[in-house]
Amino acid sequence: GLALRCPSRAFAARAPTATQRPLGAFPLAATSSASAGGGSGGGGGVGASGSGGGGSSSSTFRPPVVHRSQSADAPILPSTAAASVQQYAQHDQLSSQVGELRSLVTKLKGEAPKEAYDWMMETVDKLEHDQRDRAALMKRSWSDTAFEEGEAGNEDTIESFEMELVSMLRNSREGLSDGQILGNAIDLAGAYKKNYKLEKSEAVLLRCTRHAEERSGAWMVKYLNHISQVRMKQSRDAEAMEMMYEIEALANFPLHEEGASTFYETLYRNMSSGLRRMGREDEAAVYFMKMVEASRYHKPRMDWMDLWDLGLLIANRAFQSQRWPEFYKAREVLAEALHQQKIVEPHELILRAKVLSNLGQCFLATGEHDEADVHYSEAYELFDSCVGKRSPLFGMQAWACGNLRQAAGRHAEAVPLFGEALYVEVVKDGLSVPEMTKLLDQILVSLHENGKRAGEAPHVEPIERSLSTLVEDPRWHALEETIELAVLSHKMALFHVAAMPDNQRSQGWAANYNERSIQILRYLPDHEAAPWLTQAEAIRSAVLAGSSSSSPGAGDRTGAHAMLGGAAPPGSRPRSSAATAAAAGGW
Repeated sequence: GLALRCPSRAFAARAPTATQRPLGAFPLAATSSASAGGGSGGGGGVGASGSGGGGSSSSTFRPPVVHRSQSADAPILPSTAAASVQQYAQHDQLSSQVGELRSLVTKLKGEAPKEAYDWMMETVDKLEHDQRDRAALMKRSWSDTAFEEGEAGNEDTIESFEMELVSMLRNSREGLSDGQILGNAIDLAGAYKKNYKLEKSEAVLLRCTRHAEERSGAWMVKYLNHISQVRMKQSRDAEAMEMMYEIEALANFPLHEEGASTFYETLYRNMSSGLRRMGREDEAAVYFMKMVEASRYHKPRMDWMDLWDLGLLIANRAFQSQRWPEFYKAREVLAEALHQQKIVEPHELILRAKVLSNLGQCFLATGEHDEADVHYSEAYELFDSCVGKRSPLFGMQAWACGNLRQAAGRHAEAVPLFGEALYVEVVKDGLSVPEMTKLLDQILVSLHENGKRAGEAPHVEPIERSLSTLVEDPRWHALEETIELAVLSHKMALFHVAAMPDNQRSQGWAANYNERSIQILRYLPDHEAAPWLTQAEAIRSAVLAGSSSSSPGAGDRTGAHAMLGGAAPPGSRPRSSAATAAAAGGW
């Protein structure tokens, strides 16, 4: 093993700041690190090659050249993550050998001197204990599960893991001090993480912190590996990178040791992905090259996942510097990664969906909407069938599809897709005011543009379902009362007035959102709140007017169109003074 000091406990005490990036906006954020099964459990670290955060190398970085013809010259390699099943066979072989040794020693009872026999039995007992501990340390079967059975099927799988761990705890006097239970608990946290049950994953890992620290070494590496990936999924990228830098700095065995190069590959892949998410492209390139160097110890050339990471890295750098020939080359690399993935890992549908989404994003960035739609639509269907409509993976893809429809001017089609993304934001772990605000902005823009073009009425049921669910959620009422929350509440009420003025069901929750917005704004400084308060009070008048009008919603339509900056429909009543005031402010 490893000789690692215990890391700072400061990681556990920081409040989450969930901010996600829709897939329709660069930089491309690869999720390969999170989907590769959680990294290597008992692996290694960095020898003389690594320290800190790398350096800027924009002028010297040269990505490996990738030729499509290489797939014809040699078999296409599966990813390193897919090869992790070999570990279990090795563990079974070691267990069998220790069992054979115990049988041999048992046969010596009564024949060998008692002291010698007792010593041999103690040695075998210790070997078995060490073997169980090693197996627990390396265990990752739960977090390596594909979870592609749909929402209900995935929930059943998670529940079966939970019940298995509960059974272990009931039969143990040591709890998490027992290596087998600790290993399974961390593995369960990895399964939670893979299903975006981030609060559960974090809770389990924080309970494991002290026990992992006491064991130190590879156990601490395994723990930090999982908690850093949870932080990445929570968009707490700086904390995740701090943890990965700690792993890199404290691990101290060479690449040629058994299993070390696989661990380094995973660590450097995760670090490159995290730096890319933070927009630190030059440092991401440094760690990508470290990943390639480490992988040469156990595979002859890059596999499809390496090509995926390479394509994302080049695409981000080329897009930011507007070097379009390089960008198109990056798109070809991503297409090759998708081609190879379909051949060597045809059943890994979630990974395929992620590559499809990244490839579609590259076509969207160049305005090639039809090609983007092909890849986005396939990714949408795969996420829907594999993880269900409540998963953040599905939500991000629905958001990406909405971005595409909006960019193509297909606003009526964009609205329900944004609604599906909003529903995921509402039901997932951790409510994010900035993300919901972005979605409401895009929804209102599409409603306005669709109204200007006299297009068909968009399907708004996903948005209605989202907002009616959120208003009943205790987490919503516990959010800090900031101007950002007040503005979001105002826009939620405005959606009802703009899109559903005749819907009596939605009028109740719209009034609730409107009232909360007004209450917050009245207690904020005038220079911040005054413009929004004027608009929120105008919305309240419009909502109340709609409920008392003899022709429900007639007056609301005019006010709503004024709020959105559009003209009132023909034959509608003149705007009220409240609607006029709102029109002057604009939503």
